[in-house]
Amino acid sequence: MAKSRLKVEVSATQSGIGPETGELTFIDSEVDRSTGTIRLKGTFDNRGKSLWPGQFLEVRLRLTTEAGAILVPSQAVQTGQGGLYVFVVKADGTAELRPVVVSRTIGNESVIGKGLDPGERVVTDGQLQLTPGAKVEIKDGTGGEKVTR
Repeated sequence: MAKSRLKVEVSATQSGIGPETGELTFIDSEVDRSTGTIRLKGTFDNRGKSLWPGQFLEVRLRLTTEAGAILVPSQAVQTGQGGLYVFVVKADGTAELRPVVVSRTIGNESVIGKGLDPGERVVTDGQLQLTPGAKVEIKDGTGGEKVTR
């Protein structure tokens, strides 16, 4: 909040509310022990008149945007004796075991801090049957999941 205004998105799926986007205006540092939650206050246009003061909502708060991040589906990342790795599909259609460093995982995607280049393809299914150098069979017709930037 010291650097810039933070955008906050709220919704209440059970009530059919949202998503509504606004600005975060206050964070209460006290944790409610009975619910494990903290209080946030935001300012919203509330054009649909669906938000009410004191209402409990699901909140998504974007703290930062990392330009140039490399994302892969989390199921591509495997754990071995040497740490985390992915299988990269090389140009000749064979698998290469590549050690990676995962910076963080967000939902079903992992941010790769080290070990992959943008545009490389990773294996997302059947890794247990793979060995380095094995021929990779593409079942979805796209050549695996592309690493995005």
